[in-house]
Amino acid sequence: MQLNYNSTHSDQNYLGRVFLFVKRNYWIFLLDLIIVIFLITPPYNLAETKMLLFMIAVLFIRDIVILRISYKHLGKFTAKGNEVIIGILNGSKFQDNDIVGWLPDIELEIRYILGIPVLYILSSNEILLKQYPIGIWTVDKMKEFSDSFYDYKKEQALWKIYKG
Repeated sequence: MQLNYNSTHSDQNYLGRVFLFVKRNYWIFLLDLIIVIFLITPPYNLAETKMLLFMIAVLFIRDIVILRISYKHLGKFTAKGNEVIIGILNGSKFQDNDIVGWLPDIELEIRYILGIPVLYILSSNEILLKQYPIGIWTVDKMKEFSDSFYDYKKEQALWKIYKG
């Protein structure tokens, strides 16, 4: 029995994850279109200039937040027996050391922060990774991953009872 998750090629690319997020949430970027229209149609008065600078600052903060939360990403998750190996992508490259844990200690939770689902991978109440809905990850994908993990965990426990 084994549980495997490996990220796709487009999900391993840092900018690919960001562009998948933009493609799926295009409505967040409609304000960019409005700013481009304002930039194309000069002349500006002082109030319009202040509003334009404020909107550009808001978009800059939004983009920094999106780039920051998409930097750390779940690259691989393998559960074989009672050992769990977690590979985390930093940007487009895997961390040097994979996180190795014991199956009964690993927990997955989906928590909502400001209405945004976040998949927490915990080990003994210590947060190993926060997986945001960036790249291929959606709410449904997070629930499916969590359900398959707990099904695997239950099978392992039943196997021990049957075997022992």
